[in-house]
Amino acid sequence: MFEGYAGTSASGFAAEVEAEQATARLDYLHDLYRDWDTGDPAGGGAARRIGAEFARIHAELGDLPGTIASTARLRTMLEHLALTLHPGVLGDCFFQPDVAVCLKRAKPSGTRRPLPMLNSCLSCPNARRTPAHLPRLEQARDQARQALDETGRRPLPPLQRAALHDHLDQLDQLITQCTTRQNKAAR
Repeated sequence: MFEGYAGTSASGFAAEVEAEQATARLDYLHDLYRDWDTGDPAGGGAARRIGAEFARIHAELGDLPGTIASTARLRTMLEHLALTLHPGVLGDCFFQPDVAVCLKRAKPSGTRRPLPMLNSCLSCPNARRTPAHLPRLEQARDQARQALDETGRRPLPPLQRAALHDHLDQLDQLITQCTTRQNKAAR
């Protein structure tokens, strides 16, 4: 269908779309770096790894208060992270296939590629969450609470109820990670 609207791949349209997506990921990553630089909290399995990479870049740039670092140089230093970045609703994925939980639990979908289990992202070592993800995390938490509250009318099986409680606890932890501000020394 894509080629039907955009022409064949020889037209170059698909390459233009990919270039725009790569620029958008780099813009988003630049914003993540600036948020990290101002002390915004981050959580998830990749938070420490990405924070360490941001710290390395920060030190190499000499990005100190009162010093203006070159935006072009910063973007060049962030490019390698943008290659693995997949922005998401409940968190961002800095994909590394060797530790990706979604690949380990993927179910074949009848196509060549496996279909990931989306809730596996909550505990994946590739995930990183920031305050930008809070509204959706809070919405997911509220939906889990609502499902538990509605069990008075229609009782849930004990295992399903336990699973919802575990999911609710996990969401509460993720929300706390995204709201607890850290100083630079702790990062």
